[in-house]
Amino acid sequence: MSELMGGALLAETLFALGVRDVFTLHGGHLDPFLIACPGVGIRLTDVRHEATAGHAAEAYAMTRPGELGVCVVTAGPGFTNCLTAIASAYSNAVPTLFIAGAPPESELALNELQGGFSQVQLAAPITKWSQRVSRIDRLPDLVEKASRIALSGRPGPVFLEIPINVMFGRTSRILFPVEPNRTKASKPTISAGDADRVLDVLACAQRPVIITGSGVVLSDSSAELQRFVDATGLPVVSNSKSNGVLPFGHTEYFGPASILAQLKSIGCEGADVVFLVGARAGLLLGGRSGNIILSSAKVLQIDIDASEIGRLSPVTVGLVADCSAALGVIATQAEGRDWPKWDSWKSGLRAARSALVDGECTDNGPSGRIHPNVAALRVFEALPLSTIVVVDGGEVTAWCEPHNRASAPGEYLTTGYLGTLGVGQGFAIGASVAHPGRPIVLIMGDGAVGFHLQEFDTMDRHDLPITTIVLNNSCWAMSMNAQDLVFGKQRRTVVMLEDRRYDQVAIALGCEGMRIVDASCIVEHVGNAIKAGRATCIDISTDPEVMHPITFGMAGADPKQGKISMPYYQNE
Repeated sequence: MSELMGGALLAETLFALGVRDVFTLHGGHLDPFLIACPGVGIRLTDVRHEATAGHAAEAYAMTRPGELGVCVVTAGPGFTNCLTAIASAYSNAVPTLFIAGAPPESELALNELQGGFSQVQLAAPITKWSQRVSRIDRLPDLVEKASRIALSGRPGPVFLEIPINVMFGRTSRILFPVEPNRTKASKPTISAGDADRVLDVLACAQRPVIITGSGVVLSDSSAELQRFVDATGLPVVSNSKSNGVLPFGHTEYFGPASILAQLKSIGCEGADVVFLVGARAGLLLGGRSGNIILSSAKVLQIDIDASEIGRLSPVTVGLVADCSAALGVIATQAEGRDWPKWDSWKSGLRAARSALVDGECTDNGPSGRIHPNVAALRVFEALPLSTIVVVDGGEVTAWCEPHNRASAPGEYLTTGYLGTLGVGQGFAIGASVAHPGRPIVLIMGDGAVGFHLQEFDTMDRHDLPITTIVLNNSCWAMSMNAQDLVFGKQRRTVVMLEDRRYDQVAIALGCEGMRIVDASCIVEHVGNAIKAGRATCIDISTDPEVMHPITFGMAGADPKQGKISMPYYQNE
């Protein structure tokens, strides 16, 4: 072979591995790679902050199951700006490859530019694998290994550091070439006997429910899930990482898992058998509170990570397997059985979902600004069913969740386990690049939008038709309301914001923009913005005097009993 510069070899290797999109921000360490990408067929989407590039890679992988999200940034501050995105991908188990430049190894410990610390060691605790590439001829096999690790088992981020001398160096030798059509490893599955053990417990249940998680999304197993559900009539709810695993309107889909916490309030008993399919016990399922999964319930669980089986409580049947492979076996075994109807149980679930979605409220709140639930409801009424929705914020997320109408995995993205505000612009950019031509709507609080306002420029430069909706109540709503509950309104500290015009910021950075102060205009203006196919920001003036009920629990306050416990976590 003729000599190749290290950066060009990196680009060719990524292309051979199936990578077609890379999210980046320029740095001199990266130039051989960046310049080579267009020639080999890799599209570069450059953003205005490295954190956005990392979050975009995360969303790209979440919306394209089985594929790798790739983020390439420069050394030093470029890398450290990405740490939050790496941690987010790690906590949410998303297959992502992060690559950073580095000073030449010959200048190690010489107070060099953008060096002086170990990027590899810093990334190690929040990645599945962290490695320096010290030789150009090892680039292909180490990149292939990183890709394989990211996508195998429980998915997650990996990190490669490529020093500038490797990027700019040349080689005519490759020790371990990467074959474009590599044989894929088989997926761990279960036996027919294992499936029957699960089905026997479900068949005897009076109030069974399937709770799906990101394992269903990342294993691309919606078809197998639907086949299983169609055969059995079992009801399904999803945690916030698996919206869209069944089509919107499917008769057996009952919405977010939080409806299970509503059952008691409408006089219904909770589930007596819970089948966790790729869903991790913890934050998104009420932790040890027993609000979503009763302590008396039998728990069945499928997860590719054995350490997740029985994390918070013993399970009746635990299966370590890929969700797609396991559900295929379970569906086959289920199709030969007769199943109960569970009509009364499903009626209770429908009532609980209605209680969550149909809360009564007027268009305007106490202060005269638009009620946030009305704003969220009207926004979703305007969205075509093909819309990919990203939600970023505290109470904003809670207002939006019941109105979600996602019909496929990755069509409704939220912050996840890390609770990272400011991911919205990156998620929306990643989703838009991953799905050209699809309408992308980003719904944010005015707190969350402030982290990366500069990305309106990115949306415009790359012609990404993202409609950003800011529910603007001039405060950090969940934080303010929590302080009020625990300490009193007179003690508010660093939770207030000014009523800024974020639509005007978007206009200044090349996008369209408008403000809405009348709820009756929301459906029309949001619909028109989506049809226009331009990056647009719609600032909706919402009421800061309205508190979402979820904040009582998050703040640790029980207004009925006058109790305050430790906020956000279970009381010690």
